[in-house]
Amino acid sequence: MPAMDRDGKKVLAPAELPLPDRTNFENPELYAVFPFRIFGAGKPDLQLAVDTFQTRVQRGANGWFQDDTHAAFLGLAAEARDCIASRAQNKHKESRFPGFWGPNSDRVPDQDHGGNLLMALQTMLLQADNGQIHVLPAWPKDWAVEFKLHAPKNTTVEGVFRGGQLVNFKITPEQRQKNLRL
Repeated sequence: MPAMDRDGKKVLAPAELPLPDRTNFENPELYAVFPFRIFGAGKPDLQLAVDTFQTRVQRGANGWFQDDTHAAFLGLAAEARDCIASRAQNKHKESRFPGFWGPNSDRVPDQDHGGNLLMALQTMLLQADNGQIHVLPAWPKDWAVEFKLHAPKNTTVEGVFRGGQLVNFKITPEQRQKNLRL
C-alpha cells in the first residue's frame, strides 16, 4: 500500500499517483479499511490506518460520508458513537416521516444516509473476517444494546450488553464458539 506524510504522520496514500483536486466527499485512502478490509481492528498496521482516519481530508456523518463505518472497523468506539449520534439526529424537518433524512448529498429521502447509519451500527456490534467473529469491537461501554445478528457460515450471534458488560450471549451453531473474539 502506498503511504505518504500528512500532518507529520505516516498515513495511507489515496492513490499511487498524486490525485487532482478532490471534488467529492470520499477519502479514497480509507478504502483499505472499508470496503476492502485490509486494515482494521485486530489486523497488522492498525496505527497506520488510525492515523490515516484521524488526518482524513473529508469529515462528516451525513449522506455519503463513511466516517462512522471507518471508525467502527478501526475499533474507535467514541468516534463511531459520535458519528452515529449526529447522523441519527439529522432529520429533514419538512418531512413527516422521521426516516426521511437529508437533503445531504442527494435529495430527500437520502437513502445513503440511512444505509451508512445501519452499516456503522452493525459494524460497531459485529465484524466477521477470515472466519473470525469479533463481537462488540467498537461498541461504546456506556451504551446498552440487545442484538441478534447473522454472521458467515449460517451463524447467529445474540447478546445483551448492559452496564459495560456482556450479560447474555449465545452463538449458533455452538461449534463457531472457537472462532469468537470478544
